[in-house]
Amino acid sequence: MKTQQINSDLISKILTTVDAGLSSGLGNPKPGEMCVEAAVCYAMGLPHGDDPGCVGSAVRAFKIALNDKGWSSPLARAKGLRRLAVAQLGSLEVNQVEFSKQLALETIRQILPIALRAIGLEKNAVQCEKAKTLKEAKIAAAAAAATNAAAAYAATNAANAAYAEKDRILSLSAEIAVQILVKLGSEGSKFLYLCE
Repeated sequence: MKTQQINSDLISKILTTVDAGLSSGLGNPKPGEMCVEAAVCYAMGLPHGDDPGCVGSAVRAFKIALNDKGWSSPLARAKGLRRLAVAQLGSLEVNQVEFSKQLALETIRQILPIALRAIGLEKNAVQCEKAKTLKEAKIAAAAAAATNAAAAYAATNAANAAYAEKDRILSLSAEIAVQILVKLGSEGSKFLYLCE
């Protein structure tokens, strides 16, 4: 199958389809009833599925997992994943190992501190934020877990309890991936201006 050119017309179709809302799971081939990858396939004129063909395996796996988290609504899911639906295009050409490493580092630096602060572990939160390398980030995360594993578990449950906070955290995760794709030069990231 010929790869579709990434251009402003395609981005417009994708955004229109995504803006109808996104489902958890593959869903049905109808706007508002599909997951984010199925919405991209739909906009590209591909058969109903979750593999648009131009998305790298690590990016796709992350995006599917993020799509299927417990967003508060299909529209919240669409709003949170909108920019990532565009930035991921052409990520097949991006180094997937590097994407995964940067995603792990930034998740520890930006997401974990939210949970740590929710349970009063400010010192551990700051250590995670200050990590410059993945090795440093893993050490900081391990230290936080050793400080109070039960508290970290409680923080995760607390974050899951508040839908508005959960949507914010999930949206932050999506934006972290967007920024990594910008740094790594995915073709779709050149069209993020159309998301405004």
